[in-house]
Amino acid sequence: MIDFLRTNARWLAAGALLSFTSSFGQTYFISLFAGEIQSEFNLSHGDWGSLYLIGTCASAVAMIWAGGLADRFRVTIIGPATFALLALSCIFMATISLVWLLPIVIFFLRFAGQGMATHISAVSMSRWFVANRGKALAISGLGFSLGEAFLPMIFVFLLTLVAWQNLWWVAAAMAIIAIPLLKMCLT
Repeated sequence: MIDFLRTNARWLAAGALLSFTSSFGQTYFISLFAGEIQSEFNLSHGDWGSLYLIGTCASAVAMIWAGGLADRFRVTIIGPATFALLALSCIFMATISLVWLLPIVIFFLRFAGQGMATHISAVSMSRWFVANRGKALAISGLGFSLGEAFLPMIFVFLLTLVAWQNLWWVAAAMAIIAIPLLKMCLT
């Protein structure tokens, strides 16, 4: 196992980075801001849930078409493009001021994060590894676990210090920083 990790560290790190960065479009991350969003836009739980449902379902439908892009484009192209879209989506959430834009921002967060980043991670591991595919998928999937374990704790703490919109700028910065990190892993 140690030899496998040492030999394939950069490829596995790329998969883990993709899965970790998907956090910004995952429900567990977006839900950290649900109370603040509901308060900002005077939404009931049902209103917020309905808007979230619309954005999420639309992104799922878009993934039917967009998922094939991971088969046609190299990770060196589609990975940074996905991170850039995710960063723009986070900026969109940080600056949103109209309630009717919420399903659109949710669409882009879910599409780029939960959808494409997750999908690219799984497709790339499956493409790069044949005999050790399961091992590679498990290791790259640790990015999800790290995101779920640490990001909520950090961002909930930060919510006590700064406005929720500012934290979406932090998420955008993290997605932008992931672009050169991904390129380093893949070169």
